[in-house]
Amino acid sequence: MASLKTMTVATLVSLAFAGTVSAAQVAVPHNPPAVPVTTFSQFQTGVYHYLEQNKSVFKVGKREGNAYQLSTSFSKGTPKLFSYGGSRDHIVRNGQLIDPPVSNRLKAVTNNTVMLQRAGRNDGLIVRLEAYDVSGKPIASYLRNQANRSTKEAYRMNPNARFAQGSLAYVTYMQMSRPEVVIPSTEVITGQKNIDAFIKTFSGKIPNCLNYERRSGSQPYAIRFVNNKDNSGEIEIFHAKRGEVFCTADGPKIANGQYKVQTVNGTRVIALTFPNSVDSRDVGIRSNENQALQFAFVEVKKPRAQVLPGRIVHANREFTDNQFRFNSVAAQSIDQAM
Repeated sequence: MASLKTMTVATLVSLAFAGTVSAAQVAVPHNPPAVPVTTFSQFQTGVYHYLEQNKSVFKVGKREGNAYQLSTSFSKGTPKLFSYGGSRDHIVRNGQLIDPPVSNRLKAVTNNTVMLQRAGRNDGLIVRLEAYDVSGKPIASYLRNQANRSTKEAYRMNPNARFAQGSLAYVTYMQMSRPEVVIPSTEVITGQKNIDAFIKTFSGKIPNCLNYERRSGSQPYAIRFVNNKDNSGEIEIFHAKRGEVFCTADGPKIANGQYKVQTVNGTRVIALTFPNSVDSRDVGIRSNENQALQFAFVEVKKPRAQVLPGRIVHANREFTDNQFRFNSVAAQSIDQAM
């Protein structure tokens, strides 16, 4: 394992959990028994996460007022977010692209939820954990990536490696306390510096191709903006040709959707709404996130002007990231197996 660099962190503000849109239930390998726990108690003993060989640790520290410091440790290269679904995602506020913030405070919100937050902010990520006793279960089965596939490390691991007695795996459900705009990749080039130019460019014969989850049966899509009026309108949706250097529609229009230009956290975005006939995975949003995340094109002003494909993470809507977290006993088993 890479060496861990420890950062100390601290306190939170409570929010109601009412009105939550729930995420789909996560299938847990080998049907282990559920264990009744509170999310707060698990953070007291430490919550561990693995991304290949990179490990992160989140643990409640000293009490400060009505909340607690949150001690966080990350091996080199590990995403610093607990998760926004993308884990590595940059955040855009007031048009500025910023690195994911490292939570440094924790507060119990309800009997089984906590909020992870940066000091000085009154918003954050609300988390609840469902615990399962995975003692004696194959470790490799629980090392999953966000696409719900085994990690490379899981494939390399001895298939006979088992969790020690007392090991817990956590299914993690998350939601934002307020909307957030995130960018999964800053390497995409659209060639446009602002939303108005972006809509104009892709309102003619030239379509824009959307990213998609590469899997068996996947279908890439291309879109064009039409019927533009008062910051809203429609999108024409086409099948996109694969393997093309430039975006090319494959055949006639197959459906219509809607778009709306709006401002989220001081950032202009084009929020897209697709019909039910379009699989969310084929526009880059995983099934476990589609109740909470919405595809959007984002107007970034700093560090340089550009329009990037991104996501709106809506408030009070649960999502998961298909990745298990663990208690300290399970983490020791994983370390030994690696």
